[in-house]
Amino acid sequence: MKKLMVGVATVLTVVFVGCASSNPGPSDAGSVERGPKVLPIEGDPNGLWWDDASHTLYLADDNGNRILQWTDAGGFAFVKGLPAAAPEGAGLGQLVLTKDGTIIVTRFGYGTTGDVVFVPASGEPQIVPGLDPTRRRIGLTVTSDGKLFDSWFVRLATGARVGAIGELSLSGTEPEVITGLKKPIGVLAVGDSLIVSDQDLGQILKAPRSNPSAYQVLATVATPDLLAAGPDGSIFTGSTGGNLYRISATGETAVFSSGFQQVRGVAYDPTNRRLFVADHDGDESNGVSHVLHILPVD
Repeated sequence: MKKLMVGVATVLTVVFVGCASSNPGPSDAGSVERGPKVLPIEGDPNGLWWDDASHTLYLADDNGNRILQWTDAGGFAFVKGLPAAAPEGAGLGQLVLTKDGTIIVTRFGYGTTGDVVFVPASGEPQIVPGLDPTRRRIGLTVTSDGKLFDSWFVRLATGARVGAIGELSLSGTEPEVITGLKKPIGVLAVGDSLIVSDQDLGQILKAPRSNPSAYQVLATVATPDLLAAGPDGSIFTGSTGGNLYRISATGETAVFSSGFQQVRGVAYDPTNRRLFVADHDGDESNGVSHVLHILPVD
C-alpha cells in the first residue's frame, strides 16, 4: 500500500480520508475539506486551476478531452467537452480562467497537432487559429493585466528538445519571449516575473517580465512539472519522481509531500490554505489509479 508523506514528519496512507474542517466555506453552508484526502476521479486530471472568486477547482481531464470542475458542495461536475483530438490523445496541459470567464487550455499534440483551446463563458470551444502544430505545449499562465504566456518545445531529428516561452494571443500569435530552454513544462506569472520549470534542465527559472531573456536560476529541482503559486511568495511544483516541492520566494527548496505516482497539476486555495494535486498513474499495466489529492497548507 503506497504511503503519502505530508511535510517532513507525518506519514499517512494514500487512501486516508481526512475529516472535514469545521470552518464554514465561503462557497457553501457546509464544511470545507482541507485534507489530507484522496478523491478518486473518472478521468486523468492534468492541469488544475483554483478560482477563488467562485471557490471552484477547474480540471483538464486528459482521458476525456474535457474540462471538469469540483466544489466542496457539489463534488465533480462536467463543464465542457473540447474539439476532437488526435488519435494519440488530447495531451491536455495547464488551464487558466481569465477575468471574463474564458477557460483556456493547452494541448500537447505529440509533434503534429499541438494547439490551444479556449472556451468562452457563453459559447462553444474554439481552437486558437494559426499556431504551429509541431510545438508541444504544456504550460500556460495569465498575468494580472490579462496577458497570456505558454510553454512549448519541439523535438529535433537528433532527438534533442528545444523549447521556449511564448506570449500567446487568442487571435493566433505566439512570439517567443524566453528562448534557450530544453523542455519547459510550467510557466507561472508572479507579480512582475515569470517562473518557468524546465524538466530536462532540472531547474526553476525566474525572469523579469520587462526583460524575460534575462532569466536566472531560482532553484534546482529534479524533473519539475507544472507550477502553482502558494502563500508568502512560494511556488509548488511536482515531479515525475513522485515528490511535491515547495520553493520559497528566495529559492529555498523542500519536499512538501512525497509518495505520489507522478505529480502533474497543482493549485492553491488561499482562502482555506489547501493544495490540490493531480496524481497521474504512469503505469497502467496493473490497473489505473488517477486521483486528486487535497493537502492542508499550514
